[in-house]
Order: sequence, then C-alpha cells, then structure tokens
Amino acid sequence: MNDTPLIPTDQLAKFEFNDDLLSSYRKSKQIPLDLYDRTGKLIMAKKKNATEDDFGKLLKIELQGAYCLTSDSKQLRVTSADTADPRNTKLFDPDKTTEFAKQTESLILELKKEAFNSDHALRVHKSIGKVLDDFTSNPDFESGLFNILEILNHAGVPVESELMTKRTIVAMGMKVRTKKIGVGDDNKPNKKDHLSVMTASFLADIGYSKILLPDKPNLTKEEYNIIQQHPIISYLMTLAAPEITQEIRTLVLNHHRPFRGNAINNNFPDNNTVFRKLMVIRDKFIKDPSKKMIVADIDAQLRIQESHVNSVNFEEDIAILSLASEYASLTTNQPWRPAFSSATALKMIVNDSFFSYSNRNIRHLLDYVGASLTNNQNIINVGDYVITASIDSEKQAHFDICKILEVDRFQTRPKIQRICTIKPLFKKGIKYRIADFDINEIRMDKRRAVIDLAGQTSSTQRIIYIIDPEMNSPLYDTAKKMDNT
Repeated sequence: MNDTPLIPTDQLAKFEFNDDLLSSYRKSKQIPLDLYDRTGKLIMAKKKNATEDDFGKLLKIELQGAYCLTSDSKQLRVTSADTADPRNTKLFDPDKTTEFAKQTESLILELKKEAFNSDHALRVHKSIGKVLDDFTSNPDFESGLFNILEILNHAGVPVESELMTKRTIVAMGMKVRTKKIGVGDDNKPNKKDHLSVMTASFLADIGYSKILLPDKPNLTKEEYNIIQQHPIISYLMTLAAPEITQEIRTLVLNHHRPFRGNAINNNFPDNNTVFRKLMVIRDKFIKDPSKKMIVADIDAQLRIQESHVNSVNFEEDIAILSLASEYASLTTNQPWRPAFSSATALKMIVNDSFFSYSNRNIRHLLDYVGASLTNNQNIINVGDYVITASIDSEKQAHFDICKILEVDRFQTRPKIQRICTIKPLFKKGIKYRIADFDINEIRMDKRRAVIDLAGQTSSTQRIIYIIDPEMNSPLYDTAKKMDNT
C-alpha cells in the first residue's frame, strides 16, 4: 500500500459515514469502494466478502476521517423504500427494562442482609445476558434511541436500583457501539468483553450496600473518605463468587480511575491507596488455607496495580464505567436535588472532563450514544460557543473560546473558529476542576483561525467546555460580545 501512487486531492470527495450506509455494507459483506486519507494515500481497499475485522478497521478509519473518489461518491447513497428513520426506534422494552430494575432492587435488599455469593453471581450473569441479547437482537441497535430515562422515570424503583440499571445499560450501549460484537473461534458471537463491562457496571457500587450514605451534596472530608472505599468493598464482596472473573473484579476495583495521565487528575482511590489496602487484606488471609483463591486474586490485582501497565481496551472500559456512572447519577433524582435533563447531564460531564477524561473517552460518550440519549438532538450545534484545550510541545495547556461553524456526524469534531484565548480558574476541593474562566484574561485572535477538528487527528486540541447561556450566562455573554467585536 505504501507504493501506491497518491490520488490527486481534486479527485477526492469526503466519505460521509452514516449508520444506513455502514449497515448496508455489513449486510452485503462488502466494502465497495477504496478509501483514502486527505493526502490521497490509500488507507483501505475495496473488498468483497469483508470480515468483521475489516469492518472493525473501517470503524477505526471513521474516527480519523476518510475520502473516496468523486466518481465513486454515488455509492454513498443508500436506496431504500420509504421507511421510518431507524434513529427514532426506541431500543428498550418498558416491561423488560422495569423487570430488570426490579430484580436489581431485590438484589440490593438481599445484599444489605447477607454476603454476595455464587447464586447472586449466576442471577446477575443471567439477567445481564438477557439485556444484551434483547438489545443486539433489535436491527436498529446501532442507531436507535436509548429510551432508558423515559422508562425508569415511571418504573417506581429506589434510587440505588435506578442508578445500577441505568449505568449498566448506558455502559452496554457505549461498549457495543465502540466495539462491535465479532465471532469467536466457535463461530458464535463473542460477547465476553461486552458482558464483562456490563457485569462490572452492575457490581461496581454494591459496596454501598455496606455503607451508610449521607443524603446531602456537600460531604465532609471524612464522609468522602468513607465513600472512596466503596470500589474496594465492592471488589472484596465479589471474591466470594468464583463465577465473577478476575477481569470483572479488576474493573470493579478500578472503576473510579477514568483517566490515567502523568498530570493531576481525578482518579480515586489512587493506585498507592489501593495497593496498600490490598496488601493489608492479603496479609490477613495468607495463612488461612480456605482463603487460597482469594489470596491468589489479590496477588494478581497487586501485580496489576504495581505494574501500571494496562491495555487500551482496559483503560477504555474503566472510562466507560465511570462515564456511565456519572450520567446515571446526574439524570437521577437525589435527596438533595432533582434529576438533570439528559442534555444538561452530558454538558456537565463535558464541562468537568478536563481532569477526568481523555478526548477519546468523551468521543465514545457523545459520538456513539450521546444523541441516542437526547432524542437525536446534539448538545453541540452550529453557532454554539465552546472552549477547547490544547497542549503545546512544552506541555503547557492553552484554552480558546471558539464558535461552532459546522457539525457533521460527530459532535466532538466540528469545524470551529477561534475567537480568543481565555484563562481557566482551577479549584481543588474534593476533586480538581475548572470552577470558571476569567473573563478579564482574554486575548483576541485577530486571524479568527478556522480549524477542522475532524481533520486534526494528531492534534491535542479538544472541546472541554460547552458555553451554555443557562449554565454560565456571564461567560456566554462575554463569548458573544467577543464574537461580535
């Protein structure tokens, strides 16, 4: 492929990925046209009898953007009879989803009185497997609506059950849409990774069943420290059930470590804390022959914590768990506040992402399930103002107010125009966060540079804040004023 001559760029047209198109390719088991990068270099050749690996590669190319020959652009159109838009299909059956939430409620009540055991594990596996099968059996599962809020608002289940159900289903959607279900060596669908993420999402917070939670938003340092123990408590509870795999337990143990970077971030509990606590438990159990399997798993977890080496898939699974948890919490009524709308919750997650999530993590949420969670309404639209962050060669962060000029398939990669630079106001409380931006520290960009984030695959620039007029009116007014200057 390296020896293939470049195609002149004036002979190329942007390849617009869409669900109908990709579905038609998958059904026909072929990729009917060559795809190129923006320089005219061939990055994927047309292929008949395409495999799931080929479609996996196609989805990776989707993230970086691709072009096709102008003469082939007619193949971008999918002809079909007048049918309902599959994006408007509601993916979850109200009765089945409510039943799942009720089963979750029963499990929580049992765990407040007894230890987690193999029977519980088998029930969890069975109910979660059924949810995944129901979801993927819907022909529109890759593009339809996540009507989970609509259902759970009328399900009449307690907060804990609502959170666990919502988190599990949102995590499932993110995992399925970012990693397609392939075929295993036995020629059967390989859903192991998807089930692992769902099971970990379901079990991640069962440690709360052993903690008395305060019903207030502002926690003391001591209360927050107690809550920080729940990943370890949840992990320890699963050790009594060998049916829960080591991979699932690793995710449960680490599910609040959404972003591993060298800079300050919001990971908790940190690796050193987890390591020390696991060592104490291991030393306590090591002389008890009946705890042999438990000690073996703890030893494995200690090696993982010590090595600081994990696969990309593992890192992404942890982020999926954490993002699904945040979304579930924000869209659920709490004793101290009402639930936020789906769109507001997604904006809040983006606006709190700088210290917590990578660009790729946020793309997985917004670009693959975001619109499905908001009735196909984007939260980033033409004319909106956003703030982007980028890191220079000296590892200094720069923050720019930008205006959205164009939004194609992916919300997180629009075409933007830089208006000015601005300085954030950082705050360290229980977590690191950007409390606001200093409207007195602005420097105009006289060039009004236009940047297509979809074409900036090697750039560090990403959207880290959506300037919403209702969420931050002073900042919105400032952005609008600067735009009109």
